[in-house]
Amino acid sequence: MKHSLPTNLFRLLPNHCSLCGEKIVNTNKSLCQACQEQLPWLGQGCLYCSIPISDVQTRAAICGHCQLSPPPFQHSYCLFRYGYPVDQLISQLKFNQQLAIGKLLGQLMAEFICAQNRLEALPEAIIPMPLHQRRLRQRGFNQAYEIAAICAKKLNIPLLHGACHRVKDTPPQLGLDAKTRRRNLRNAFRIDETFECRSVAIVDDVMTTGSSMREMSRELLQAGVEYIELWCIARTTIE
Repeated sequence: MKHSLPTNLFRLLPNHCSLCGEKIVNTNKSLCQACQEQLPWLGQGCLYCSIPISDVQTRAAICGHCQLSPPPFQHSYCLFRYGYPVDQLISQLKFNQQLAIGKLLGQLMAEFICAQNRLEALPEAIIPMPLHQRRLRQRGFNQAYEIAAICAKKLNIPLLHGACHRVKDTPPQLGLDAKTRRRNLRNAFRIDETFECRSVAIVDDVMTTGSSMREMSRELLQAGVEYIELWCIARTTIE
């Protein structure tokens, strides 16, 4: 039976596992080895959108949808399937203001990117998926920024917090078809005129259809960016 995570989970001492509370020797870690191995790791998927593909034999595998409609970005890295306990961790970060979870997820993302053996080819900068000002005032923080800030610090990459703005307050996208999502997101983002990076990583918590990231990527390409990656904590199986 699945249990809810305790609300005071992240008030534990720094050298205790953030999930089970067990003491861990390495104080630079937030999870014990057992808990980290039991997380719903996504594994190999589509090069572009990270949707799971059965019998993937190569890192360059591309799903049928992305073959028919190639996205304006070149690669995506998603750590987990959107399932327990990652779904509850993200929910507690976004809606219960447990910002320490953002630190944990940022650490996991940085470790994951390091494990790809590509540290010499990292993007020039990290951009967190922006929130519209109204939603930012309601929530009080941007969960993508909380994750991206830790990841940028661990990887020693500049974090460009104000490079991209969400200027259109789009309605909730959950349950909408892809066509409606695209229409809602049209002209939703604006890139700062002083932006000069040629390669970037967009960081977000969850990828569902990737519509927001596609639209934001198109704006970045128009601003002169040549290479775009998506770094997400979790991937749903909805297409």
